[in-house]
Amino acid sequence: MKTRVHIDLSVRDLAASKAFYSSLFGTGPSKERPDYANWRLDEPAIHLALTADAQTPAASMQERHFGIELMEMAELLQWQTRLEKLGIPLRLEQEVTCCYAVGNKFWAQDPDGNAWEFWVRVGEADAMHASADDGQCCTPAGKAQATAMAANAAATPKAGSCCAPQAANAKASEGSCC
Repeated sequence: MKTRVHIDLSVRDLAASKAFYSSLFGTGPSKERPDYANWRLDEPAIHLALTADAQTPAASMQERHFGIELMEMAELLQWQTRLEKLGIPLRLEQEVTCCYAVGNKFWAQDPDGNAWEFWVRVGEADAMHASADDGQCCTPAGKAQATAMAANAAATPKAGSCCAPQAANAKASEGSCC
C-alpha cells in the first residue's frame, strides 16, 4: 500500500514559503493558486499544502517541527549538501542523544518558524537526553526562548540557540535536543 503523509500549514508570506519549500524539496509545487500551493511527493512521501494567511502567528520551534527520517548517511549528506549549496541555513548535530535514540541530523527553518529535522538514527539510547543538562530545548525555559524568537518575525534566531538554524559549518553541542 502506497501512502503519503499530509501536512497543511498556514503561512504569512506564500511567495517566501513557496521559495523555501521548492528549495527544500528540490522541486516546485505540484499545484499553485493565488492563495495556495502544494507538493505531492513520493520522496519523501509527503503531501504538503500551504495556505496563505497573513494573520498566521510565527511558529514556536518547540510546538511545530516536522521530521524526515532517512535510512542512510549518504542520503542525509545528499540533502545537506544540496541545501547548503542553495544557501539555506542549517543547524548540524552529530551523534546527539534525543528521544531515546542517537542520531546525526540537521535542521532547517521555514519563513514562518516551522523547523524541519532531517536525520539518520545511528543507535538507540537508554535516556531521553545524554545528560540532565542536555534537555534545555525541551524545558519550559527553552520553549519560552524559542517562542520569543519565533514571535519576532523580523529577527533571525541566534546561532546555537535552542533549535535555531545556524551556519552550515557550525556544530551543535553533543546531546542538544528538540
